[in-house]
Amino acid sequence: EKWEVGKMMIAQQKQLNAPRPKSQSCFDALPRCIVTSSILPFVMCDDWLQFRSASRGCHEILHDRDTTGIESVWRLALVRDYGFEFEEEENAADGNEFQYRSIRSPVRPRSSSDEQAFLSTDGLFVTSDPFAAWKHWRKIDLRLRQESGRPRGSLSSGERVNGPYFLRALSMWTKIERWCDDESLSGSTLGRDVHTSLLPGRALDPNSTGSVESANSSAFKAVYAFYAGQCDPITNPFMGLFGGFQAYDIRSITRLEEPDCADDENNPQQQDKIALIASGEMKVIVMDLNTGQIYFLSVEGNTMNTRQQLVATPCQGGIESRTISHGVMIQKPSDPSDGKDSVLRWFEEHARRLDRDYYSVGNIIEYVDVVSGASFASIEYPSLLRFPSARDVENCSRAVTRGVEAVASAIYVPEMNMFVYSIRLRLLAPDDDGAEEGNYASRELRGFDTCQLVS
Repeated sequence: EKWEVGKMMIAQQKQLNAPRPKSQSCFDALPRCIVTSSILPFVMCDDWLQFRSASRGCHEILHDRDTTGIESVWRLALVRDYGFEFEEEENAADGNEFQYRSIRSPVRPRSSSDEQAFLSTDGLFVTSDPFAAWKHWRKIDLRLRQESGRPRGSLSSGERVNGPYFLRALSMWTKIERWCDDESLSGSTLGRDVHTSLLPGRALDPNSTGSVESANSSAFKAVYAFYAGQCDPITNPFMGLFGGFQAYDIRSITRLEEPDCADDENNPQQQDKIALIASGEMKVIVMDLNTGQIYFLSVEGNTMNTRQQLVATPCQGGIESRTISHGVMIQKPSDPSDGKDSVLRWFEEHARRLDRDYYSVGNIIEYVDVVSGASFASIEYPSLLRFPSARDVENCSRAVTRGVEAVASAIYVPEMNMFVYSIRLRLLAPDDDGAEEGNYASRELRGFDTCQLVS
């Protein structure tokens, strides 16, 4: 009898010491393929984060790469939340993994100054894990909302973080940085000075008051996350990022402006539902918050009285023009959706021209009144010249006769409603660019030592 009681006590103790079965949620009991294919795609990603904290099994469903279909789930998150597009043919037939690109969002210490850029062009990374990419895009999204003061629920689809736009902006700014750091810019320090003048990127929201219900500012946020304008010039007034020109006594330069995105109902840009992008003499470049379209405005003096409004980027759907009072011409895209990435395309075209050496560095001469009404002194300032160089074969003409090179190009100056021409002549030396293919002629062949234009 005692033996039987002892066995019962031992059995009870073993039962008490035995590991208890883990509690299972209803999701734990389902096949994982059902969860990833028929449940998770139909709820929002914020709910996924709550779901994974429900149990260890739920966490494993979302983060175990052996789970059937889990990569497609996080790929769907990138598509739905951050505007990516993926096609199955991107996955190589030999079984190579998808490659996902994202940008690291540096955590700004509390004690740091505002000199740290919101994003940096060296923050790009590539991963085969779609969750890792989504996580970093989410960090950028959260920081943008936090620093601009607008919760996600108040953002229209055209205002949310768009991953492809940010990647395009990173590529565009990389080209501009490469041009700035090129020491072969005619022996000039202009590139370095332009780079120094660029203000660190910021989390800017041009629709900070929310006055535009369906704004298109995703491309704007991507561009200004890396650099947010140029500081005021100190030594060189012609140091604009977008260059300039000189024709007789006419001098013009276009600078990247720091937009005023203050959450203030009295802010003129908020009232006009525009964002200032760049400006120069008698001109401003602005973005329409409703459509995202970039416009070139010819203005009177230092005022914003518009003389004409021109669409600044190509539009697939065409452009409509009309004339209003006082002969002011107004252009608008026929299809408003053409403008959603207009600001990004405008910057990209400028970066492309810089990267291909379509512009050259030269001097703009300013005449300073030394003694009022008595004499003038000339000061030469290095500047990016907007006239297409000989490398731009579509917009520049070049010919060589008896060793003399002539290069001619023109730019349209809408603020003056005229074309400005540049004609450049030089006597080719044997080691000059353009002296190849038999263009160089020796003194004996050309019949003269020097030459000069007579007009």
